[in-house]
Amino acid sequence: MRPAIRLLSHVAGFAALAASVSPSASAADLDGSRNLVCAAVNVVACVEGPDCRQGLAKDFGLGEFIFIDFKDKVVRAHAEAGISNVSPIKNVEQSNTQLVLQGVETGHGWSISIDRKTGRVSLSLAGETVSYMIFGACTAP
Repeated sequence: MRPAIRLLSHVAGFAALAASVSPSASAADLDGSRNLVCAAVNVVACVEGPDCRQGLAKDFGLGEFIFIDFKDKVVRAHAEAGISNVSPIKNVEQSNTQLVLQGVETGHGWSISIDRKTGRVSLSLAGETVSYMIFGACTAP
């Protein structure tokens, strides 16, 4: 595995996000008032230049599930290997259609955008030479 991908896998472990979770969450559940669990489905990882790879979260060493804790303002990710990462939420913005969370982890910026109606989520993690886009879904447990 390339060093940049390995670094991003370590740094982005917290970010593994969202998948096809049961659409039982309502827009009220997706307003930042209830904690969320998200499952990562598809991941695109790109290093500087034209080199990008697609796969599952586990293919990149990322956690397949993340937990968004609004009370403690943190995102927690857990990978199969037992690795657990915690990242503080620095900003929360809400519109009629989206709930957006942002933070910084070891010099890498991340952003999570959750569709308040469907629970579908996209997460981006950007570093100096590598970036991830993660797609999936969130629901309130």
